[in-house]
Amino acid sequence: MRIQVIVELVPERATICLSFAHEAITIDEMKQKLYAEKNIENDVFRFMHGMKCLEDGFVPHSPQIIRAVLSNGLLGGKGGFGAMLRSQGKGAGQRQTTDFGACRDLLGRRLRHVNQEIAIKKWQEEEQLREQRKRDNIDERELPEEETPSGIPGWYLNTPSWAEGFGKKKSRSKRKRHTVLCNNWLQARARATPPEDAPIWWGCPRGQNCNFAHGESELRGEELTAYKAQKKDDALREKDQALASYLHPVAPTVIENEITDAFAAGLQRRKALQQQHAEKKLDLTSKMVYTPGETRWNNQASAAGSWLVPLHGNVHVTQTTNSENAAVVGHGTFGTATVFGCSLHQGQWYYEVEVVTTGVMQLGWADSTFQADDEEGDGVGDHAASWAYDGNRQLKWNNGISATYGKTWSAGDIVGCFLDADARVVQFSLNGELLGIAFDEIMPPTEKSDSSYGGFFPAFSLEENEQMRINIGDQPFVFFPKQKEFEKYTPVLQALIKADEAKPIVVTTSTTTESSHTPKSPSKRNENIAATTVPSTKSEPIQPATIPEPSINLMDIPSLDDLKALDANTLKNELAARGLKCGGTVDQRALRLWSIRALNPSEYPTKLLAPKK
Repeated sequence: MRIQVIVELVPERATICLSFAHEAITIDEMKQKLYAEKNIENDVFRFMHGMKCLEDGFVPHSPQIIRAVLSNGLLGGKGGFGAMLRSQGKGAGQRQTTDFGACRDLLGRRLRHVNQEIAIKKWQEEEQLREQRKRDNIDERELPEEETPSGIPGWYLNTPSWAEGFGKKKSRSKRKRHTVLCNNWLQARARATPPEDAPIWWGCPRGQNCNFAHGESELRGEELTAYKAQKKDDALREKDQALASYLHPVAPTVIENEITDAFAAGLQRRKALQQQHAEKKLDLTSKMVYTPGETRWNNQASAAGSWLVPLHGNVHVTQTTNSENAAVVGHGTFGTATVFGCSLHQGQWYYEVEVVTTGVMQLGWADSTFQADDEEGDGVGDHAASWAYDGNRQLKWNNGISATYGKTWSAGDIVGCFLDADARVVQFSLNGELLGIAFDEIMPPTEKSDSSYGGFFPAFSLEENEQMRINIGDQPFVFFPKQKEFEKYTPVLQALIKADEAKPIVVTTSTTTESSHTPKSPSKRNENIAATTVPSTKSEPIQPATIPEPSINLMDIPSLDDLKALDANTLKNELAARGLKCGGTVDQRALRLWSIRALNPSEYPTKLLAPKK
């Protein structure tokens, strides 16, 4: 049978119930039980039953109550400790105390415990502020001195009423310790190096009693913040000076000369590239048959496929062959190529691009006012008069503004490019899957003028080492749209081929060839060109030739090199027979003849005509 013993702890006003397995319970057993359950030392309490002290023998069990009282009382007498604190707090002729933690409030709590609760709460409230200071690399010593109601650092309670000299503002003239570096210390450190194991205040005659700081470790407040900022600026300045001395070890004049030479070399390479592009366009011009309002290729040029030309930047183009489409390869930063001679003002048009590499490329359509700039990285889609699709980044571009569009392309994919010049809509497809309308209500095509035929044309921009193949209809399309709404779409090549119903009117006679006609003045030529814009059944009378008939049919010459093989006099006579300027070197004369190879005399460029005598 289990027996319970009730023990009342008098100091704590608590009651404990101890359970035993037998009735004969001794004092020692009860003490051991208290120590095991409550960790109460054996010699701390005396056990009383009524007025009797239980020392030996058995302990009465429940319902009897055993009281546990302290065996020894507190040392000291009533009022002695408080009197001592009051005498120290008044500071009459002695050092006054600032420690009031042993005092109690009206609830009997030690003031140090109350103050600690306030400090913990304040610490928790400033947790985010401490994290921000840590991110900003702000030391605690940089913070201003904490202000408390008592004026005692770390004491957040008011001082007792009998304490004197607290709660008043400190004198402004009182010097704050360790807020300014010691001048004596700085001068001593500048004159000599301190010995090993020297104290931090070495060099200061006042030593540890100095009110000034000896180094960064003692400095505090706003001066520490300024000192750290100055130290950081000095480190950055030294780093910049070291970098400048490393990058510019030679004289500035030498560097300037080297930069000038490099700039001149770059301009020469750029000029050579522009000259190469100009010669390419001039060569292609010889294969063009111009019609006012549109530009069309003759059958021979379209069969050769020589319609792809660089527009801006360093790009390499390869023309169409019987087995391969025309190709564009980037050899510089975001170069641009285009379909030369294309001028679309109305209708629906389509062409395809095979993605050879999957890098950054922008392909689509542009207007005649489009301007590219490889130095700024501007290509198709970066100008207001251009609209492009970039499958590498799944974006569409216009006027340098991008938006999410389409799907990611891969090597070997076919991109279809659609232009509805009537509805002013541009859209794309990927491997035959329509990607939706990319641009609607695009700007209308630029009208033709004396300097430009205006209209839209295909254009492509690509980064260095990127490559694509273009098919405007030379080869069968892979994914030509079969939907009913795309029945009116026409390959771009049809805009270049000279259709029978759109032949320009050429003034000829039945007994003479076009090469025997006398070139007309610029005004007459313009009148003749203007007359070809509408169908006509009449031919103007031809003036008899005043110069010898050409002896060479240029269409029988297969290449420009064959023309250059002729002697200078022969080339001069052929140029004079056609009313063209006949000066210059053999190469210049041959190139001039080659440029008008497929042109009628009325279509000769004005700048090539010889002046009238």
